[in-house]
Amino acid sequence: MDDAHADGLEAYQRASAALLRLIRGERHETRTPAARRRRAEAKLQRTQALLSAMSNPQTRYPSVHVTGTSGKGSTSAAIAAILTAAGYRVGLRTSPYLQAPTEKLQIDGALIDACSFERVTSRVLDVADRCFSGRAGDRIGYGEAWSALAFDWFAEQKIDIAVVEVGAGGRFDATNVIDADVSVITSVGLDHMTSLGPTIADIAWHKAGIIKRGATAVVGAVPDDAATVIAAAARSLDASLIDATALAPPLTECGMTGEFQRENGRIAVAAVRALAQRGFAVPEAAIARGLASARLPGRLEQMPGESGPEVWIDGAHNPDKIAALAREARQLSTDRSLPVIVFGVLGSKDAEAMAREIIPVAAAIVCTEPSVVGKRSLSARDLADTLVPAGYSGELSVEPEPYWALQRAIEMARNAGANILVAGSMYLAGQVRRRWYPDDAIVLQRTPWPATSCFENQTR
Repeated sequence: MDDAHADGLEAYQRASAALLRLIRGERHETRTPAARRRRAEAKLQRTQALLSAMSNPQTRYPSVHVTGTSGKGSTSAAIAAILTAAGYRVGLRTSPYLQAPTEKLQIDGALIDACSFERVTSRVLDVADRCFSGRAGDRIGYGEAWSALAFDWFAEQKIDIAVVEVGAGGRFDATNVIDADVSVITSVGLDHMTSLGPTIADIAWHKAGIIKRGATAVVGAVPDDAATVIAAAARSLDASLIDATALAPPLTECGMTGEFQRENGRIAVAAVRALAQRGFAVPEAAIARGLASARLPGRLEQMPGESGPEVWIDGAHNPDKIAALAREARQLSTDRSLPVIVFGVLGSKDAEAMAREIIPVAAAIVCTEPSVVGKRSLSARDLADTLVPAGYSGELSVEPEPYWALQRAIEMARNAGANILVAGSMYLAGQVRRRWYPDDAIVLQRTPWPATSCFENQTR
């Protein structure tokens, strides 16, 4: 490694470490709904105060804001790809990342470079220190810092438009400081129920919170209870409401694998056409090129390899997403067998409901444990214990370490003549993906798909 690469990696590591120190963990999960509401409002107020101290960089360009229980990341990537194909300079902010934090910020498909990442992170944290100095019990959090550095970097880089994916919910998310021209709600389902629920209507209220006065809201397939809440919010804000499901599907398929990506592509096209009504000219040819080129790691993604069982990873992490993935999983079957599933979930998720969806398409299951700073994983043994009540009676293995879980799955898949599907957590998808795409290569080459000779043959 040359000196420039070494310096870049050191800069990346310093910035990452500084941001990770802001993570507060899950200690608030058991507090009352009223306490959680106050905490959420305070987080949004801190973000607004921080951005105000930075001269509100988020106001210097138009934006599209995307939320949804499922599909928000893929839809955001598709919108950004279409606008890039149309010739615009497009900033994309996604959440969460799979492997390297720099994945969360990109312009025209290139991730933020390591030195800029450190520089902007330092700038944001320096302003935060001044902004909140002396305010007892009040300091900037991880999500607030990420929103500020995204908006600041986009302004610095003089983008034409930003596509911003919500972290979770919407109304009180730290990204909800933008006056978006188009707001997108891809779906509404039961997830993050501790902070957003417990009902579909409650969750829809949080999602509808990103709709802005006089703007346009694009909505995908949502339950009736959610549609009622979203429509009422749009009316109250004099916002136009577009039902993406009523539109004809695009002729070009989304570049990401999976039938569910057709719907994400349809929503993305609806959002872009809504932008066209606000002055963004997007030719049909650009829509086709953008959809065909749209990519996002960890969404039913096949890992590279020349021999042995195919390995697919997907970040599905709630019952709705697992159900959609299960419908695709049969396409990963071989002539001899359904896929072997490597399965791991966070402790806050409904593991049994997810298990019920994945069991029918599993030749065998290897339970494991994703790891992430500040969040608790369900232990591999506890996850395995949910499978029998959920109706599973097939071959089962428990391997807490994801690397060894994948190794075990490869052995089982070879014996069964099957392929492999990794699912249950975005964090698990990222940990497994490192076997083929090293973090350092992602950072230095500024792409989730680096060209590297470090691919480890999956049959070893």
